[in-house]
Amino acid sequence: MLFYHLIVLDASGSMTCIRQNALSGCNETIQSIVSLQKKANGEHQHFLSLVTFNSDEVTHIIYDKMPIEQVKELTLENYVPTGCTPLYDSLGLSMNTLNSTMDKTQQHSVLVTVITDGLENASKLFSAEQIRRQVEEYKQSGWTFAFIGANIDEVTEAGKLGIQNSLRFEQNEKGTAKMFARYAASLGKHCAAEVEAACGNVAPEEVNARRQHRFFNFH
Repeated sequence: MLFYHLIVLDASGSMTCIRQNALSGCNETIQSIVSLQKKANGEHQHFLSLVTFNSDEVTHIIYDKMPIEQVKELTLENYVPTGCTPLYDSLGLSMNTLNSTMDKTQQHSVLVTVITDGLENASKLFSAEQIRRQVEEYKQSGWTFAFIGANIDEVTEAGKLGIQNSLRFEQNEKGTAKMFARYAASLGKHCAAEVEAACGNVAPEEVNARRQHRFFNFH
């Protein structure tokens, strides 16, 4: 089974205060996926796409469907927050690029995660409604979406985009570390559930519930 992880990370100026924490959290996430790869014993392959965004560079692609064992940890040079927040444009372009280039001939699972600390304020290509329609279309193909936000009403902002899985974090060192730890735990449970679903051991309605609104609250 192929696992595609797409992380769309805010790199606007307001993220400067947690730059190092965000960097550390992303590296911890990379290591969590590496651990999942090792546990798979060759049965599954995990790929990472990591995109940062700001008004200077709407989609700064750090990794594009890279096999997780080839991914190197991020450095401060990879992540330099500045400018405004074109969230919709970055998410729309990143999703469409992944959809058009991923291998669909094998069983696969797609997880799209948005991490931001502010409201959309700079997109020119996509509106919230256009992103919502895209998200709904991709959910019909079995994609899972998670929205992680600080300093905003993350439930409302995620809902505008058709995303039910949402998580709030405090924009400080402790809050950012706690958020990434919870994300890593949820990620592991999610991947295990996707394998179980692929084996046909879970009812379709349960699979859909896990994907759409229980990513952060697995039973």
